Parts: sequence; C-alpha cells; structure tokens
Amino acid sequence: MNKPTKLTSSMQVYLFALLAAVMVAFVYGWLNFPSLERSGTNYYPQLALGFKRGQLHLLEQPSSALLSLSDPYNYVLRKESGVEDFPWDVSLYNGRFYIYWGPVPAVLLTILPVGLLNRLGDQHLVFPFMFGLFIYSMLIFVSFWRKFPHNLPTWTIGLALLAIGLASPATLMLGHPKIYEAAIVGSQFFFIGGCYWAYSAISRDGQLDSWKLAIASLHWALAVGTRTIILPAVIFFGATILVYIWLQNKKVTAALWAMGTPLFIAALCLCWYNWARFDSIFEFGLKYQLASVNYNEFDDLFSIRYLWENLLNYFLRPYQIQAEFPYISTVENIVSNDRLAGLPYTSPYLLFLLIPLARLFRLRAQNENPREKWLVIALGGASLISLVIILLYYFTAMRFSFDFMPGLLLLAAMQFVQGSLLTKSSRGYLILAVVLFIFSVLASILIALPTVRIREVLGIFEFLGSR
Repeated sequence: MNKPTKLTSSMQVYLFALLAAVMVAFVYGWLNFPSLERSGTNYYPQLALGFKRGQLHLLEQPSSALLSLSDPYNYVLRKESGVEDFPWDVSLYNGRFYIYWGPVPAVLLTILPVGLLNRLGDQHLVFPFMFGLFIYSMLIFVSFWRKFPHNLPTWTIGLALLAIGLASPATLMLGHPKIYEAAIVGSQFFFIGGCYWAYSAISRDGQLDSWKLAIASLHWALAVGTRTIILPAVIFFGATILVYIWLQNKKVTAALWAMGTPLFIAALCLCWYNWARFDSIFEFGLKYQLASVNYNEFDDLFSIRYLWENLLNYFLRPYQIQAEFPYISTVENIVSNDRLAGLPYTSPYLLFLLIPLARLFRLRAQNENPREKWLVIALGGASLISLVIILLYYFTAMRFSFDFMPGLLLLAAMQFVQGSLLTKSSRGYLILAVVLFIFSVLASILIALPTVRIREVLGIFEFLGSR
C-alpha cells in the first residue's frame, strides 16, 4: 500500500499563494462588480475610439457656449454663465477635448471592436489592472520568501499575500472606479510588473538576463505612459540596478542598452504625443484642464507647506467608529470632498516597516543574499520617492496613496520575513503578525463595502439570527 505523498515545502508555498490569489480575486469581484452597473467616466474607451479614427482628441466636441467664454478655464465664470455641458477634468485646447492622463490604457483598448468600446467605461479597467498588480506582487514576494533565509511557517505566506492584496486603498478604489483609479492602478500594475522582471533578470552573482531586463523596462515605459508621476520612482529603481551590477561585476553596458532602449522610445513617443496635441513636448494637458482650479493661474501644485496636512490625512487621521455594521467608515475631508482614513489604521501591518533598517543590514552574518538586500533598498527608495511626491501635492485624495502603497505593502511583507530572524520569541512574533494581517484585511474590506454589499451582509446576519 502506497504511503500518501507529503507536500514539499515549495509545493506548500505555491498552494498557499494560489489560495490567497483565489480569495483576493473573489473579494475584488465582490467589491467591484456593483460599480460596473453604474454609469461612470468613459474617457479611455472614447480616446481609444479616437485613436482608431486617427485622431488624438476625444470624439465629443466642445459646445459653442464653452468656446465663447473669455476664459473657459475659469471655474467661477463657467458657473456664472451656466456652462456645464462638458466632460469634467478633460483638457480643452484649440477647440478640442483631450485627456491629461497617460494614453497607454487607451492604446491597449484599440485592439477591441468599436461596438465593445462604446459599451465600456473606465471602471471596467480597474479590476484587471488591480488583479494583475496583485499577481506581480505575489510573484515578487513568493520569490523573496523562497530565497531569503527565515524560520516562518509556510502558512503565513498566505496571510501576508492577503494583506498585500486587500489592504486599503485598493478595496476603496475597486468600489468607486473612475478614470482616476484606472490611471493610478494601471501605472502601478506596470511599475510593479517591471520590478518583478528586473528582480528576475538579476542573478545572485550579478549576472544579467538582458531580455528580462528589457521586459522590465518596457513595463516601466508603459507605467510612465499611464501616469507620468511614476517617472522618478522608475529612474531610482533603474539606477539601483546599474549600481548593483557594477558592484557585482562592473558589466553595466548590457543593462544600459536593455533598460535604456524601451524607455528612450517611450520618451520619444510621449514627446511627440504632447507636441501633436499642445505644441509642447512637456505639456500633458494639466494647464488646460477644465476643473474647479484654473491651472493657468495656480502654480503651487507642489509645496512643502502641504506636507503636514497630508501626513495627517494619509497616516494620522483615524476612521470613524459607528454602532452599526460595518462599524467603521472613512471620514470626509472638507477641502477635497474625499473620504479618508489613515493608512496605519486600516492597514496596521504597515507597522513592519518600523523594523529598523540598520538591524536588517546586520543579517549579513546570517548569509543574507545581496540580491534580496538590493530589492529591499530599490523598492523602498522608489516607494519613498512616490510618497514624498504625494505628500507635497496640494490635493488630498485616498486614491493618491495608491501611488506609493503597493511598494510599501510589498516592503512591509519583506520586512515581516526579515524580522522573523531578529526576535527572541518566534511565537509572540507570529501572534502579532497574524493579528496585524487579519485586522488589516478586515478593516480594509469593511470601510470599502458598497451599500448593496452592506445590505447583503445584514440580510445574512438577520437570516442567521432567526434560525
């Protein structure tokens, strides 16, 4: 009689990762699908239709009333004149509507037939981008888990992956998907995807797989082409690759070609795209935006004076506790009219980021792999750069925290693994980790529940209580 086959350690890791992916996909769909029934923005599908016709502007034409205004970018003048017949937040230039968000998602949509594009909205892009981002994050973390020496039980990788995938603000963005969320999540999908391919391209001794690095660079080019604000993070991550390879074997020429070619081509394309629309290679359309702010006159987009208020809003503002289900909710920000909750309150597993880096570097004596050390530095630095940019931005919105959160969530999970070798009480460390992971997942889901899902859960409670 054959003995039952025991799962190997690697098989257990992949099994828990697969289970986490299935659970994340279910929660994503559960939160996101109600929003697909609502009408929302459709800028990317409309731009794709324009591309298919050989034009760079949206199909909708500005009204004569809008064009006749002495300053159509003046919000007060538009309100006083009763001119509101235009798509919000688009850019108006030379009598045509453009979008200032990057064109990459629209370019990808051009493969779809016209009939389908007419039925799609920007909200339909958020789920595939978000789940693709989770898959790339999972691949990075699983590889890190297997390469870095630690003493953690295998099942904890599943909890860590759930926290990576279901931490706020991802859950909130799935419930309210518009053009803003599509651009931000799309950019992070391509950026983290590039980080995965870069991590895969470099061996422990600094040897390079140029094709994988070129794929990474292509991902980063698409990230910049989706949301330009990611460019500083891309530059930093790419620079750390060159430094790492130089320190290992001083052969950086192949890396320069592999990384530089896709990014250079993308830069040329974006410069042409801007010039063809706004007669300037550096203008993406923000200056001509039709919004509540006249960007022709407002110059303080980024300033140090926004730092404290944004720190308060993104990190220190607690959520609101209420007596009825779902028991917690975000708090409205009067200035931006957005609902906020401090990230450590909704995702307390970020506390693993407080493990001192100085102590982590002391793990060299325990055979720390310089490749994994490089990844932590590269991802941490890139995330910090994006964080600083958002903290210096004048407008506060929960969705903007997603410009830096995917990297921070991965970094927190990596430091959870590294920190396991620093504690004297592995049992206490595990209990703390489980509590933080579970609380992060539950809190992030509860604050994001759409009304229809709240009613469904209350119905289940009522049914169970009546039995």
